[in-house]
Amino acid sequence: MSPTAAFDNAAGGSTSTIAVIAVGVIATAVLLWAGWALLSVYLGWARTRVDTPIAQRAVVRIVALTLVILWIALSNL
Repeated sequence: MSPTAAFDNAAGGSTSTIAVIAVGVIATAVLLWAGWALLSVYLGWARTRVDTPIAQRAVVRIVALTLVILWIALSNL
């Protein structure tokens, strides 16, 4: 029995199914983190605890990091 067939039998599904589930979990975690981070930046900016240029840089970094992580995760499908 090949290693792939043994894994499929033991895992109860194919490797592609498990890969899709893993990417879905990663994407969900990244999007939840990005939402939390953007909300935190907005609340800090709205309460004037964070200056506008700092908030803008934070938003750009959060969006860029989210796009890069999702691009890397989704390119493996």
